[in-house]
Amino acid sequence: MIPINQQLTRIAAKVRAAAAVPGNLAIFGASKHKFVLNPPLAAGTVIEFEHTHEIRLPEAYRVFITSLADGGVGPSYGLLPLADAYAELSGIFHGHLAVPSPFEPGMTYGNEWWDEFFDEEDNRDPCQGAIAVVHHGCTSYTLLIVSGPARGRLVSIDLNGVPAPYVLEDNDFLCWYERWLDELAAGYDVSRVFEKIPGGEDELLAIAATDPSPERRARSTWSLCALPALTPAGLRALADVITDPIASVRSAALRAARHFRASEAEDQARTALQDTDPAVRSEAMSTLQALQISDLATIARTMLSDPDHDVTFRAIWALRDSGKLAVEDLAPLTSAADPRVRATATHYLQDAVGDGIDTLLTTALGDSQAQVRWTAVQVVVRRNLRHLQPHLTALLKIETDRTVLINLQRALPQLTEGRL
Repeated sequence: MIPINQQLTRIAAKVRAAAAVPGNLAIFGASKHKFVLNPPLAAGTVIEFEHTHEIRLPEAYRVFITSLADGGVGPSYGLLPLADAYAELSGIFHGHLAVPSPFEPGMTYGNEWWDEFFDEEDNRDPCQGAIAVVHHGCTSYTLLIVSGPARGRLVSIDLNGVPAPYVLEDNDFLCWYERWLDELAAGYDVSRVFEKIPGGEDELLAIAATDPSPERRARSTWSLCALPALTPAGLRALADVITDPIASVRSAALRAARHFRASEAEDQARTALQDTDPAVRSEAMSTLQALQISDLATIARTMLSDPDHDVTFRAIWALRDSGKLAVEDLAPLTSAADPRVRATATHYLQDAVGDGIDTLLTTALGDSQAQVRWTAVQVVVRRNLRHLQPHLTALLKIETDRTVLINLQRALPQLTEGRL
């Protein structure tokens, strides 16, 4: 084990090196911390904080804030000073820091976990036993656990509960902070530090190929997207992950293949269009779109009849991207049973070429679903179809939905006055 003072010295040098790279000031949040470390806290201040809250801060973090810095340069907007790290979550309930955190290393938390755990009457809050060391923006934080079985570990959370909490794999605060500095120096996308598994190409691909946990295989595959590039061998290995027996892993691998525009994954993506899981089929369609395959329009048209709305949407998007979206492609979808499909098809009539659009829009203006009607109104305006103005005027007289009415009231003057 490396002595903690040596690690602090190494971290300080890496901070100085990062501050000397002009381009680093352009990364998200850097304009706030400017790659400057705050002065450390006096030991007495930390002791008083611990006494007040009946805890002892994890040693790695404790040494950092008393020997190197009380916040400053760090992920996103930077490390919060101890006082702010407490204040961000101070409204939970009295004495919450001493109550064990519910998070445990290696556990997987679903999107529903947050609401199921929270109980204001019983003083149960997902953020109990933790301080907020980083605010990533909006409701996203990285917490340091100060009480409970995961004491010393970090967890990424969103106060809305979605995305689901994730206990980071770094052993302690210093390991996590130094990893951020190392990945920044290596050109990684460090905005993913709150969701990424530690490691580079070889380590992440090994996890994706062999780890017994499908959740970890999927996360490691998606973590690859933080890397600036993959080697040819890495891209081939990524393509192999698309055949994983678990759908969530296949889906993550396809997203990564799309991110890197990995032509090595084309065959696997084509096969995945027939996958039993709609999320995998959706990702396969988008991956082939990103690869700009020569027969993209043909492939996309075969997927327009997919029973899943998202697959249909991505097929329409691919056709539009190819410049070959036709009115006749959308015509059957404008009468689909699923109102989401009807609304999507109506929306993309604004980009379609060919005859028959007037009939489809006139029908959509009389659809039973308000979303389809207001979408049709918007398309009439965007395509400057002034000859359909009488249909909008007639609809205005009988319409009861507020959103449709607002769209009609905006559209009619524009069509009348030609302000498009």
